[in-house]
Amino acid sequence: MNTTDTIAAPASAVGGAVTVIRISGPEALTVLKKVWQGKNDPGKESNFRKMLLGNVKGDPALAVFMPGPRSYTGDDVAEIHCHGGAAAAANAVEAILSAGARSAEPGEFTFRAFVNGKLDLTQAEAVSDLICAGSNAALKLAERQLAGSLSEKLNGIYEKISALISECEARLDFPDEELDFDPQDAGKIEDIRKHIKNLLDSGRAGALIRDGIDVVLAGKPNAGKSSLFNLLAGSERAIVTPIPGTTRDTVESQIVLCDLPVKLTDTAGLRETPDPVEQLGVARSRRAIAAAKVVFWVLDASVSDLQSEATEIEFIPGTIAVWNKCDLVAPDTVLPQLPCPAVRISATENTNIDDLLAEFTKIVYGEKENARIPEVAVNARAKALLEEAESALQQALSQFADGDFELAASDLRNALHAIGKITGKSSDPDVLDEIFRNFCIGK
Repeated sequence: MNTTDTIAAPASAVGGAVTVIRISGPEALTVLKKVWQGKNDPGKESNFRKMLLGNVKGDPALAVFMPGPRSYTGDDVAEIHCHGGAAAAANAVEAILSAGARSAEPGEFTFRAFVNGKLDLTQAEAVSDLICAGSNAALKLAERQLAGSLSEKLNGIYEKISALISECEARLDFPDEELDFDPQDAGKIEDIRKHIKNLLDSGRAGALIRDGIDVVLAGKPNAGKSSLFNLLAGSERAIVTPIPGTTRDTVESQIVLCDLPVKLTDTAGLRETPDPVEQLGVARSRRAIAAAKVVFWVLDASVSDLQSEATEIEFIPGTIAVWNKCDLVAPDTVLPQLPCPAVRISATENTNIDDLLAEFTKIVYGEKENARIPEVAVNARAKALLEEAESALQQALSQFADGDFELAASDLRNALHAIGKITGKSSDPDVLDEIFRNFCIGK
């Protein structure tokens, strides 16, 4: 991607009430004036950053011009807000491209913001996270990162490593002075590693919040899996009947549980059956259970032989025993003890669902409720680079102890380079291409 062309693309989805078409580059104002007509001049200083009414090819449209560097990309930026219908938006885009702009590549507007110093690389990644956020937790995390919370911590680490490099180089510049290893340097390196460890610890929570989790409802036929599925999904997605084996295939729904994006899967009841269609459903159930992070294993609390019912559950990691139909039994009914978390619920009466979600939270986070949404959370790319930096710091610590300041400086530079790659201070063109090509066109 070059940064000298004038580029354009819809910055909002076509088909809504309004489509926003963004133009960025040195000829943004020229292109705007060629396609948009109105009573007011968008290039007049008093009209900068004001929405002006006019038209594009006869269709009503608003226009605004934002000269750089005070714009999203840092370049001159113009926007046209036209009717959101596909025809109106297509006509406006065609006119803009004919006026001298070219179609923007995926992520090219944010790439220019990065190149022009409006955002660092972690903030640019937050733009993508913001767009893809599937829950309030993901949204808050992306907003914090876009505001610079992660950048601030990484820049602090970067400065501390730079200071240690300066100390090493001072010893190398004056070898005759025979400067000894400063005992405080070990503490400084450990302090940096502690900060890196804290960021690494945030990666697991960040992955859960950004990517979500697979939850599967399992159990024998007629235990109430589909009723619980419909309750959690908030709609009648799965067919519910008193006939065992109604569900023959997996049914999926994307929902939010405990502020996490969740792919919830209802499965065919697990039992031996001569029916070849039901056998296929059971096989799919097994595959879904094996791939799930959490399994709600639904048991029927209303049966006469509870001990036999308890033997139906398969104790795999991430399993919660869900004793369903508790509205049909006495409250003091003693249920069998199981070697996994267990809750009593009634899916039809919406009873004790909060207890189920509390156990779900414990399995997913394994930590206190108030620590679920971290202040910052690194993604997989940053996690790998932080691990690289931590390893280099450990090597530097050993070199310091041996008095080999030249090798220590080399290890510290490796750590510095890894941290710089996270924020973009040390940029790799291939990495930049990989990051920005995953953006939407227009972002």
